[in-house]
Amino acid sequence: MSFHEKSRWIALVANLLVWGWYFLAVLGAVRSGVPDTPYLLAMLIPVIIGLIFIHIVGHTVAAIMKPDEANSAMDEREAAIRNRASARAYELLSFGLVIVLGASLYYWNTFIAVNGVLFVFVLAESVRYIIEIAAYRRGLA
Repeated sequence: MSFHEKSRWIALVANLLVWGWYFLAVLGAVRSGVPDTPYLLAMLIPVIIGLIFIHIVGHTVAAIMKPDEANSAMDEREAAIRNRASARAYELLSFGLVIVLGASLYYWNTFIAVNGVLFVFVLAESVRYIIEIAAYRRGLA
Protein backbone atom coordinates (compact mmCIF):
# COMPACT_ATOMS: atom_id res chain seq x y z
CA MET A 1 0.00 0.00 0.00
CA SER A 2 1.48 3.33 -1.07
CA PHE A 3 1.78 6.33 1.23
CA HIS A 4 -0.85 8.15 -0.84
CA GLU A 5 -3.33 5.31 -0.33
CA LYS A 6 -2.58 5.26 3.40
CA SER A 7 -3.15 9.00 3.44
CA ARG A 8 -6.63 8.50 1.94
CA TRP A 9 -7.45 5.87 4.55
CA ILE A 10 -6.36 8.21 7.33
CA ALA A 11 -8.45 11.06 5.94
CA LEU A 12 -11.50 8.81 5.47
CA VAL A 13 -11.32 7.43 9.00
CA ALA A 14 -10.86 10.94 10.39
CA ASN A 15 -13.90 12.19 8.48
CA LEU A 16 -16.09 9.28 9.52
CA LEU A 17 -15.15 9.47 13.19
CA VAL A 18 -15.00 13.20 13.80
CA TRP A 19 -17.59 14.55 11.38
CA GLY A 20 -19.82 11.57 12.15
CA TRP A 21 -19.78 12.55 15.83
CA TYR A 22 -20.59 16.18 14.95
CA PHE A 23 -23.43 15.42 12.54
CA LEU A 24 -24.99 12.88 14.91
CA ALA A 25 -25.01 15.58 17.59
CA VAL A 26 -26.56 18.09 15.19
CA LEU A 27 -29.18 15.57 14.09
CA GLY A 28 -30.06 14.79 17.70
CA ALA A 29 -30.33 18.48 18.54
CA VAL A 30 -32.55 19.19 15.54
CA ARG A 31 -34.82 16.25 16.36
CA SER A 32 -35.20 17.34 19.98
CA GLY A 33 -36.58 20.74 19.02
CA VAL A 34 -34.75 24.02 19.03
CA PRO A 35 -31.01 23.30 18.73
CA ASP A 36 -28.53 25.14 20.93
CA THR A 37 -26.77 26.90 18.05
CA PRO A 38 -23.87 28.44 20.04
CA TYR A 39 -23.09 25.05 21.61
CA LEU A 40 -23.17 23.26 18.27
CA LEU A 41 -21.00 25.93 16.67
CA ALA A 42 -18.57 25.57 19.57
CA MET A 43 -18.43 21.83 18.78
CA LEU A 44 -16.55 22.75 15.62
CA ILE A 45 -13.48 23.48 17.76
CA PRO A 46 -13.06 19.86 18.97
CA VAL A 47 -13.93 18.69 15.45
CA ILE A 48 -11.05 20.68 13.98
CA ILE A 49 -8.69 19.62 16.78
CA GLY A 50 -9.71 15.99 16.32
CA LEU A 51 -9.16 16.12 12.57
CA ILE A 52 -5.75 17.72 12.98
CA PHE A 53 -4.75 15.20 15.66
CA ILE A 54 -5.81 12.15 13.62
CA HIS A 55 -4.08 13.46 10.49
CA ILE A 56 -0.84 14.32 12.27
CA VAL A 57 -0.63 11.05 14.19
CA GLY A 58 -1.74 8.91 11.24
CA HIS A 59 0.58 10.51 8.72
CA THR A 60 3.50 10.55 11.16
CA VAL A 61 3.11 6.82 11.84
CA ALA A 62 2.77 6.08 8.11
CA ALA A 63 5.85 8.19 7.33
CA ILE A 64 7.91 6.54 10.07
CA MET A 65 6.99 3.08 8.83
CA LYS A 66 8.12 3.83 5.25
CA PRO A 67 10.01 7.12 5.01
CA ASP A 68 10.95 6.57 1.36
CA GLU A 69 7.29 6.51 0.30
CA ALA A 70 6.38 9.55 2.40
CA ASN A 71 8.68 11.76 0.33
CA SER A 72 7.70 10.33 -3.04
CA ALA A 73 5.67 12.33 -5.53
CA MET A 74 2.48 11.00 -7.06
CA ASP A 75 3.03 8.97 -10.20
CA GLU A 76 0.80 9.25 -13.27
CA ARG A 77 -1.49 6.46 -12.10
CA GLU A 78 -2.05 8.08 -8.71
CA ALA A 79 -2.65 11.47 -10.32
CA ALA A 80 -5.22 9.90 -12.67
CA ILE A 81 -6.95 8.24 -9.72
CA ARG A 82 -7.03 11.55 -7.85
CA ASN A 83 -8.39 13.42 -10.86
CA ARG A 84 -11.12 10.88 -11.60
CA ALA A 85 -12.21 10.75 -7.94
CA SER A 86 -12.18 14.54 -7.69
CA ALA A 87 -14.43 14.82 -10.74
CA ARG A 88 -16.99 12.41 -9.24
CA ALA A 89 -16.84 14.19 -5.88
CA TYR A 90 -17.35 17.55 -7.58
CA GLU A 91 -20.47 16.21 -9.31
CA LEU A 92 -21.83 15.05 -5.96
CA LEU A 93 -20.93 18.36 -4.35
CA SER A 94 -22.69 20.36 -7.07
CA PHE A 95 -25.81 18.21 -6.90
CA GLY A 96 -25.89 18.29 -3.10
CA LEU A 97 -25.51 22.06 -2.95
CA VAL A 98 -28.40 22.53 -5.37
CA ILE A 99 -30.57 20.29 -3.19
CA VAL A 100 -29.57 22.07 0.03
CA LEU A 101 -30.09 25.52 -1.46
CA GLY A 102 -33.46 24.51 -2.90
CA ALA A 103 -34.61 23.04 0.39
CA SER A 104 -33.41 26.06 2.34
CA LEU A 105 -35.56 28.34 0.21
CA TYR A 106 -38.74 26.63 1.34
CA TYR A 107 -38.19 24.44 4.37
CA TRP A 108 -35.00 24.98 6.33
CA ASN A 109 -33.82 27.68 8.69
CA THR A 110 -30.30 29.10 8.50
CA PHE A 111 -28.81 26.67 11.03
CA ILE A 112 -30.03 23.59 9.16
CA ALA A 113 -29.02 25.05 5.79
CA VAL A 114 -25.48 25.84 6.96
CA ASN A 115 -25.08 22.36 8.41
CA GLY A 116 -26.57 20.92 5.21
CA VAL A 117 -23.92 22.69 3.15
CA LEU A 118 -21.21 21.51 5.55
CA PHE A 119 -22.55 17.94 5.35
CA VAL A 120 -22.50 18.01 1.55
CA PHE A 121 -18.86 19.18 1.57
CA VAL A 122 -17.82 16.46 4.02
CA LEU A 123 -19.82 13.81 2.12
CA ALA A 124 -18.23 14.78 -1.20
CA GLU A 125 -14.75 14.68 0.28
CA SER A 126 -15.41 11.30 1.92
CA VAL A 127 -16.77 9.90 -1.34
CA ARG A 128 -13.61 11.14 -3.08
CA TYR A 129 -11.51 9.20 -0.58
CA ILE A 130 -13.64 6.08 -1.04
CA ILE A 131 -13.36 6.26 -4.83
CA GLU A 132 -9.59 6.72 -4.59
CA ILE A 133 -9.21 3.83 -2.16
CA ALA A 134 -11.34 1.57 -4.36
CA ALA A 135 -9.25 2.50 -7.41
CA TYR A 136 -6.02 1.79 -5.52
CA ARG A 137 -7.38 -1.55 -4.35
CA ARG A 138 -8.46 -2.56 -7.87
CA GLY A 139 -5.28 -1.25 -9.45
CA LEU A 140 -7.13 1.14 -11.74
CA ALA A 141 -6.07 4.46 -13.12
